Amino acid sequence: MLSTVLSPTTAPPRAALSSQSVNASPRPAWNSGPGVVVGRHIIADLYGVAPELISRRETVEAILDEVVREARLTEEGRAYKQFEPYGVTGVVLLAESHLAIHTWPEHGLVNVDVFTCGEPEQADEAFRLLLAKFRPQWYRHVVMDRG
Repeated sequence: MLSTVLSPTTAPPRAALSSQSVNASPRPAWNSGPGVVVGRHIIADLYGVAPELISRRETVEAILDEVVREARLTEEGRAYKQFEPYGVTGVVLLAESHLAIHTWPEHGLVNVDVFTCGEPEQADEAFRLLLAKFRPQWYRHVVMDRG
């Protein structure tokens, strides 16, 4: 599965961010046949996120901790970088793969990367939780079944 989706909750501020179609061959059922699918990868840009949610490491780390716990993912390690005066980059190493984040509070922007091996619903749930917790005004994302 490869899809590009623009999901605004308000009108996008830049027309240049419209979705582009991508040609992709249909994939076999999950983990079956040639070209086996090994994981789901979700790459997203979240816009209009409140700066108080994404400025400091402690807040971002607490939100990612909740996402990992609530999506029933298995943390193996973590690394975060606090930028000054604000902004955070972080990665949570998962037994299932990884969850990464990069924030630009001055732009209300969050880039997230969710990759899980195993059942694709784990990545979907982690992404749903990220949206619920960061509450972007709008977002765009790409979903790729990897393999």
